[in-house]
Amino acid sequence: MQDAAAEGFSGSVLIAAGGAVLFEQSYGQADPVAGMPVTMATRFNLASSGKLFTAVAAVQLVQQGKLDLDAPVGRYLPDWPVPSVRDKVTARHLLTHTAGLGAFWGPRFQAARGGLNTLADYRPLLLQEPAFEPGKGWQYSNSGFLLLGLMIEAASGEDYYDYVRTHIFLPAGMTDTGYFAVDGKAEHVAVPHRGGTGADRNTTYAMPEPRGAAAGGGYSTPRDLLKFHRALTGGKLLNRPAFELLLSAVDLPPAERGRGPHGLGVLRYEAGGDIAYGHPGGADGIGVDFRGGKSSGWALIVMSNVGEPFAMKIGSDLAALVAQAGGQDLRFPGMKQAVPRRPGS
Repeated sequence: MQDAAAEGFSGSVLIAAGGAVLFEQSYGQADPVAGMPVTMATRFNLASSGKLFTAVAAVQLVQQGKLDLDAPVGRYLPDWPVPSVRDKVTARHLLTHTAGLGAFWGPRFQAARGGLNTLADYRPLLLQEPAFEPGKGWQYSNSGFLLLGLMIEAASGEDYYDYVRTHIFLPAGMTDTGYFAVDGKAEHVAVPHRGGTGADRNTTYAMPEPRGAAAGGGYSTPRDLLKFHRALTGGKLLNRPAFELLLSAVDLPPAERGRGPHGLGVLRYEAGGDIAYGHPGGADGIGVDFRGGKSSGWALIVMSNVGEPFAMKIGSDLAALVAQAGGQDLRFPGMKQAVPRRPGS
């Protein structure tokens, strides 16, 4: 981490095993213009790591009998104006990125950006035809997770933001996590910037979205993500069958089985006799790497407000060091490289 800080890293790191926090430290500037340092109380944009909350919310509703993973979108949104989506796409397709829906980014998003305060505000950006027959391919889809958020609202009868706060953040004790309107303007929110060691390292970026939504965004801290991990694995958010469903191995379409392993809306992979799960996130000046063991209690969390060094590279290096020291091996499959050896180490 000293090496990473010297390379321009700004953010917070936490490693825990069971009830013990083994390492936590903060580096860099939460706001390079104001000269405010990062602390463990600094809130970082979650980017796509926020999809974890949408996945858990969906499975909670399955647990309650309010959402059928294999029912078409039209059961919950009968007026959805794209018939191929309304009649053929399911919540399971959306969770596993097999619906054929892509991203809502682009000129229309930029034009609408200032008014995206509720999930309903995103609806005009989501009216697209699937790129392939639902279930027959794989395409990472932010549009799909936003549509899933609208299904969560319909199935629960609650606003998405209220639902997640009431049924995930509050039970987990996540008091520093939320969706703050107006580009994350709230206390202790980190400003995204370039990072690195160049002359432009303090160049700042706008938040990806004004508030964040079901496809990601929102703000949290490493300590709150650890609370989420402990609440999820400890049975506070899902009962045992629902938790097993969340982390069940997904059978991807035949042509896509070379992709990384998945659960229902989360990464899910074998990890030293256990199952690990998580979800990374990234955007300009934003990086998150969250990994946790299903049964072991291990968790590794990197949250950053710079583009470089990249949070997932740091997370991979830390996971290798933890494994070398006898902790759970949380490295992603295909990344079981030797422990990194930096110059002088």
